[in-house]
Amino acid sequence: MFLNQMQNLQNRLIAARAQEMGIACELLIPGCEDFLRLTQNGQTIIINKTRSHRLPLLAGLLAKDKQASNLLLEQRGLPVPPYTVVTEVDEAIAFVEQLPLEHRSVVVKPLDASRSDGVTLDVRTKEQLITAMKHAGSFSRQIMLQQYVAGLDYRVLVIDGKVEAVTCYRPVELIGDGHSTISELIAALNAHRITQTPIGELEQWAAIETENSSVNKELKRQGYNSIDIPSAGQSLSLYATENMEAGAIRELYSDCTDDICRQNIELCIAAAKALGIDVAGIDIRCQDIARPLTLEQGGILEVNALPDMINHVYPYEGQSRDVVGSYLNYLFATQKEPVRTGTYTQRSVDYDVTGNPK
Repeated sequence: MFLNQMQNLQNRLIAARAQEMGIACELLIPGCEDFLRLTQNGQTIIINKTRSHRLPLLAGLLAKDKQASNLLLEQRGLPVPPYTVVTEVDEAIAFVEQLPLEHRSVVVKPLDASRSDGVTLDVRTKEQLITAMKHAGSFSRQIMLQQYVAGLDYRVLVIDGKVEAVTCYRPVELIGDGHSTISELIAALNAHRITQTPIGELEQWAAIETENSSVNKELKRQGYNSIDIPSAGQSLSLYATENMEAGAIRELYSDCTDDICRQNIELCIAAAKALGIDVAGIDIRCQDIARPLTLEQGGILEVNALPDMINHVYPYEGQSRDVVGSYLNYLFATQKEPVRTGTYTQRSVDYDVTGNPK
């Protein structure tokens, strides 16, 4: 079957939902998954996962450039944590020293790398900063420093000016049962990280290594080692954020679409419009997505032009959201002009939880 021949889970997800909706789906180029051809009622659309002809080329380029996208978000009055772009350590030190003392921690990341490659979180000391910059410098000549925001990470999916789903992703933690050792609890977590879905096997997070030095260090900080037995209901963190490479932290995804407040819905829609992105993943870090986002309570970290939808459909915890159905309905709706970049004037508008104006 065509679906089973696909290696990319995102493509499988789109093809499976398209089939359910009566939309024909095939590879544009046999043996190549870069482009899918979707056909319904004589209308044909070529997509690259969650990118289509509706995404202007400039909008995609702006999303990839963290400095340009942050500048546009700031100009629209949206909350973006303080940042700078540097090439030298002295520049980085000067930026950190001008931050308020209580917020003198930064995220160090390559300016133009994707995903979490080269990203170090919660960098606090000069020595940590030098190491983090060397790591980021292996991915990009220019390095972005951004004030670290305490709290939780959220991904808000915006499709055609509507918030369709919100996912919280947080470090995996242990919950004691009163009789299992920490090693046994980690083994149980690893056993449950692979789930079976209609599109195939899904790895929720990479395996947690029991002998990982950072995991053991965090357990030791809490007064535990791998042979100890936590009491029933006791929670133990496995990952500290300080000076941690982002890609080394194992995270679980939980749906919280019903929790986002009206003001944050409006901000996310405004962020997508500011860059002219029709299908956008807004990355936010804050204490609570149910409270209005401000620089004191969090900020917008990135706006992605190629958001992954898998964790919205198959979260580890919480309700599945039919975001792919929304995406396909959007693609085959009455043809529109591509969303255009330009000046965006934010208006005071009330939205419901799906982002629709009331």
